[in-house]
Amino acid sequence: MRGGDEYLTYIIEGKQTRFVIPVYQRNYDWKIEQCKRLFDDLQSVATTGMGEHFFGSIVSKREGDTRVVIDGQQRITTVFILLAALVAQLRSPESDITSVEASKADYIEGQFLVDTYHPDEQKLRLKLVKGDMGAFNAVVAGGVNLVEGSNVTRNYRYFLKRIADMPITGDQLFDAVKRLKIIDVQLDEHDDAQRVFESLNSTGLDLTEADKIRNFILMDLAEKEQESCYEEYWIPIERNTLGQVSDFVRYYLAAKMGKTPVVGRVYQSYVDYARRTYTSAQSGRLDTLAMLGDLRSFSERYGRCVSPDRDRSELDAVLYRLSLLQMGVVIPFSLNLLAALDNGTVSEIQAVECMEAVESYLFRRWSCGIPTNSLNKVFETLHGDAMRGVAEGATYPDAMKYSLLHKTGTGRFPSDAEFRSSLATRDYYRIGNRKLYLYDRLENGDSRERVDVVGGLRDGRFSVEHIMPQTLNASWRRALGDGFERVHEEWKDRIANLTITAYNSEYSNRDFATKRDMENGFADSVFRMNKWVGDQETWGESELKSRQGMLEDRFVELWPSISTSYQPTREVPDEASLGDDTEFTGRSIVSYSFMGDDTPVKTWKEMEVGVLRSLCDLDLGRLYTISEGSSFPGSAFEHEERQGFSKVSDGLFVKSSTSTWFKIELLKRLFELLDVDKGELLIKMTPGS
Repeated sequence: MRGGDEYLTYIIEGKQTRFVIPVYQRNYDWKIEQCKRLFDDLQSVATTGMGEHFFGSIVSKREGDTRVVIDGQQRITTVFILLAALVAQLRSPESDITSVEASKADYIEGQFLVDTYHPDEQKLRLKLVKGDMGAFNAVVAGGVNLVEGSNVTRNYRYFLKRIADMPITGDQLFDAVKRLKIIDVQLDEHDDAQRVFESLNSTGLDLTEADKIRNFILMDLAEKEQESCYEEYWIPIERNTLGQVSDFVRYYLAAKMGKTPVVGRVYQSYVDYARRTYTSAQSGRLDTLAMLGDLRSFSERYGRCVSPDRDRSELDAVLYRLSLLQMGVVIPFSLNLLAALDNGTVSEIQAVECMEAVESYLFRRWSCGIPTNSLNKVFETLHGDAMRGVAEGATYPDAMKYSLLHKTGTGRFPSDAEFRSSLATRDYYRIGNRKLYLYDRLENGDSRERVDVVGGLRDGRFSVEHIMPQTLNASWRRALGDGFERVHEEWKDRIANLTITAYNSEYSNRDFATKRDMENGFADSVFRMNKWVGDQETWGESELKSRQGMLEDRFVELWPSISTSYQPTREVPDEASLGDDTEFTGRSIVSYSFMGDDTPVKTWKEMEVGVLRSLCDLDLGRLYTISEGSSFPGSAFEHEERQGFSKVSDGLFVKSSTSTWFKIELLKRLFELLDVDKGELLIKMTPGS
């Protein structure tokens, strides 16, 4: 690597050098704010006689007569746009901008913008990514057929206006541009461009995790290979994921590794995964096409999960419903299931069976108000659980259902009794956009004759209605009788008192007979779920109880329990993270994983001591400081060997003759104090009873 300060125009000028912005870089995105700051600085340089103005750094790698820009593309592109605008103003007969040299515009164009004698068809000295190149061509051509909506065009017009209004001459502005000094860093052939890029962007400013992943994959390829891979793989990945590539890769890694990376560490997690998975044993190089091919395939599956075509197939209908349920936590399993469908491990019918089981599991849990903190781990590992069953001869759906049915605590599959009980108490009115899912399912079920409940609720044609209104008027109080306050308090927001209607909400406080018999009222409703309501003479506690019973049956029909005949031939360990709401007491530990490989152990003591030794490696100083405290967790440590204590580091011993509960609580507290993610510690143990 070589570097030194240099004037930017000296690097560009007449040296048969072209700057190339590689396809893995993002589009040009400087805004008016940055362009204003640059122009103000240049104007200040011109009026104050300042000798030079520092303009940051440009990092590039030479390939023949081109310089591939690793960092600094925004700065260098902006200067090219500014020079193009200056040329246009110098040539415009309507402009007051002049130069003492009649040929100054030709000089700037020939020396800095266009290499007339370059053998390639592309003569411009700067080659941008495809999304910007058309706009840049139009700008350098003098502003003919400008590309609307491009930052290149927007900033070009801004510079045209600033140049037209500036209090200095064209010569003064050009001279100020020539005083822009940069740190010119040129990488040698043996330099690792990716590592340089990472260090330059270590703050993560303006770079998404997906940006860094794209650069990691494409950066070391030759220019033509980069363009080919970008067109054939990366653009489809962006299209399939609706531009949410960082989110997609996070779910992809969860599907592949059985663990969801922290949002800010998706890039590093992918790099680690790719190097483990795609490094050639012979050459030591990464198999770029294999990496991109797998990402593209999984991006197609991801697109099917987040933007499903309900009418495409029965499976897509379930995926559509799950998207309405807003449970993105299921995506890692869905990706693996769709991959298993593509490779023939499961059939379409089996895939539907699995996703319907997942739908029941998720909705029942939501209805029962069960905390969701265990769901990440459930769906990160569910495919692996199913495949272990398949290896023993089970069908994929049977093995998957066995795994769901044997979850305990906050991971449990609610029984019919628990599910029915939740319907009698849950507030079903304040459920946000999940109302789209709930009422679409209640109204349409699996019928082919569908009412567009989702569209109607979204655009306001339909609304969720309290049959007994939220505020009781005198008419309703009389109709409900002496116990109206109790009835209203108990039943107002329960599912038995809620429905969807197409009538104007201003009628919602009318008496029941009016709401029933009016146009689009319950008796005249287009909704099947209102037919029974429309047949009632009155609406009170008796009717609410009757409808409650009917809806409980309907809920159990739409979201049924599941069963399986599969029994594993050997005990399959349960897996939980330290952060899960899991009962560890009374269970035997099999192994643990902390920021690395699985470590088999026979006792909880072995796990505790092993994890504490790893924490010492991470931050011995802070752990030692904690151990000096007189209260918990410091009270669990000693600095000299004692009976019942185990050594975790020189001069540090932990009390290990304690219960499993105490060991877990100690680790939880230490993880909090040391700012370590509890999800980093995974524990496998024998299943609970």
